[in-house]
Amino acid sequence: MRCPSCQTENRAGTRFCVECGLRLPATAAASPASPGTTGTLLRQTVLQDRYVIIEKLGQGGMGAVYRASDRRLSTVTWAVKEMSLSAITGPLERQRAREAFRREAEMLAALAHPNLPRVTDHFEQDGKAYLVMEYVPGETLLSFLQREGLPQPLPRVLAWARQLCDVLDYLHTQQPPIIFRDLKPANIMLTPQGQVKLIDFGIARVFKPGQARDTQAFGTVGYSAPEQYGHGQTDARSDVYALGVLLHQLLTGHDPTITPFRLPSATQINPNVPAYISAALATATTTDPDRRFPSIRAFRDALFSAAGQVMIRTDAQPIGHGAAGGGAIYARLDAQPYSQPGSQPYGPGAPPATTGLANASRWIGIASVGVMGVATLLILMSGGDLHEPLGSVSMFLSIPSFGGMLVAMMLGPGAGTPADRPDEQRAAPCDRRDRRRECRAGAVLRDRRADRQHGVNSSSMMGVDPCRIP
Repeated sequence: MRCPSCQTENRAGTRFCVECGLRLPATAAASPASPGTTGTLLRQTVLQDRYVIIEKLGQGGMGAVYRASDRRLSTVTWAVKEMSLSAITGPLERQRAREAFRREAEMLAALAHPNLPRVTDHFEQDGKAYLVMEYVPGETLLSFLQREGLPQPLPRVLAWARQLCDVLDYLHTQQPPIIFRDLKPANIMLTPQGQVKLIDFGIARVFKPGQARDTQAFGTVGYSAPEQYGHGQTDARSDVYALGVLLHQLLTGHDPTITPFRLPSATQINPNVPAYISAALATATTTDPDRRFPSIRAFRDALFSAAGQVMIRTDAQPIGHGAAGGGAIYARLDAQPYSQPGSQPYGPGAPPATTGLANASRWIGIASVGVMGVATLLILMSGGDLHEPLGSVSMFLSIPSFGGMLVAMMLGPGAGTPADRPDEQRAAPCDRRDRRRECRAGAVLRDRRADRQHGVNSSSMMGVDPCRIP
């Protein structure tokens, strides 16, 4: 049985069209196509002595869409939407439908948003209504999904969601608010640049009998909110519901037409969906409008506010790679450089603390090398003859220089830094609070040396204070 309005084939005995919701007459199946049937324009047909039909782009539930050239603007291509008045038989109702169509076409022509096609003209011809709008290249979201499959990646879905939220919020803030009412993949265009555009405002609903009352079934089963089927007035929350269903399908692959008004949890179907997004979708798709988000803006905040929170970085790497023993030293996030009397920084290249004994051995060694150099010079000047006066002096100077070098070598090993002293010396507790940081610095140095000598990772000892003051 063919619907006389949208030309959709319905099963025999069906009382209402599955696509547009129109009550089907008993003789509809045997009736030939009426003069008001849409989608029958041939190529090169001229409308209003201006728009030349190039091809039919598609046949929708309430009409057909053509691509047309413009005789006045030869470089411009338009999309011409054709809608039929054949379903309306009463003269008074037909007149009201014409007026409603004119008002709504002018309202859409006043809209300007990057996610909406621009409406430029409207007219009637041969018992049909036509709307001329910007031609949007690309493909419908339905065609894209049929080719690419479901579910779609989360970043791509969120990019689409952000654009859809922006355009729906724009429509809802108009005076009076504009409710889209039929958000589904077939009514969304994807341009080659990745832009989303709404392409069908369902203007044809004004042509359906009884549309003065918001009680006639309108929309697509599974996507449209329950109140669009005679259970209440539609408002912005109806589009919240439809957007929630659409995003649920994109993220899970679940067909909403199978279980209308009953959607399973998105996380249960697809564990990759974050919990906060699954919760937002559940709130948006509840059957009670009072329990949904009150606006598209609130729904958008729920989708993107959690996604924009600062997350803990997982790509941080431990510092100090390449130390002997393979131990990695992790820096405390709250550590700050400090300078106190007697303390030394523990950054790379800092000289270690020294003792008086170490200083003495160092200077003795330097002096011995200097004396040895003088003795060598005198030997060279005497020609190597030790019996000459210069040779005798050089022999005399070489004896104490050798002795000084031996003394420096004996004192050096026992004159290391405080961190290299025996355990009983470096384990002395810091019993004054103003020395606490200095003691900790020494502990850090000792632990790092122990790591290099024994291959032990001291990061497991983080938080242990060897100089804790009660």
